[in-house]
Amino acid sequence: MRKSALFFGTLIILLGAMLLAINLGVVTTAIWSFFWPAILVLLGVWFIAGPYLLKGKVETVERSIPLENGTEAEITFNYGAGMLSVASTLRPQELVGGSFVGGISDEVNRTGGTVNVKLNTPSDMLFPGNWVYGHQGINWNVGLTKEIPLKLYFHTGACEAKLNLADLRVTELVVETGASSTEIQLPQNAGYTRVTIKSGAAAVKINVPQGVAASIRESSGLSGINVDTSRFIQNGHTYQSADYATASNKVDISYEGGVGSVDIK
Repeated sequence: MRKSALFFGTLIILLGAMLLAINLGVVTTAIWSFFWPAILVLLGVWFIAGPYLLKGKVETVERSIPLENGTEAEITFNYGAGMLSVASTLRPQELVGGSFVGGISDEVNRTGGTVNVKLNTPSDMLFPGNWVYGHQGINWNVGLTKEIPLKLYFHTGACEAKLNLADLRVTELVVETGASSTEIQLPQNAGYTRVTIKSGAAAVKINVPQGVAASIRESSGLSGINVDTSRFIQNGHTYQSADYATASNKVDISYEGGVGSVDIK
């Protein structure tokens, strides 16, 4: 049993026991004036000492999902807090593989040549992230196939994400993130890639490889946006490469931001 679950389970038992004692007349309601301050003290001690007590207890899972007869794939990342790294896999005939510190749960469905994969943080986590797992934190290093076209969907929380998609055949990329830091290296030779970024209080850096044209539309709210206008000519809230219409490799980027920032180069 995880120590975090044991700790919070004990608090719930204490609360239930206190309510039962009051209902039975064993103690009076005046005990609340002692109980709640004691709970706050225990919580404070746990928030300070918890990461040190849990250090070194992180589960590491090695997972590999074979490509089999897949001709295209849709892969969804449901990821909370921690560090997420994505790049191309070095293993032939592997659709998804990697090392998952903090554990993983996955769903794989195959329909004809289409493979749908969902990668989730384990459902038994209470307050998932670096805090629960001590200083090691949740750390996923994921490799994806470059043999077939991919649609990638990232739903992330307070994390640091590095997505190196340069060698991948990504046709669609959707990133929805909260208070995070996200770096994205877009595909070098994928033909056409549609990119949608929706962020909250996040810092997002997007690198468009040399030789790849881009059309960029932004609705950034309060966020600061910095686009390399020497490559992408500005027209209001739109930026576009001069050769976008004729380029063999191009990306279409739509960005919606909150109070964060975005750099596109």
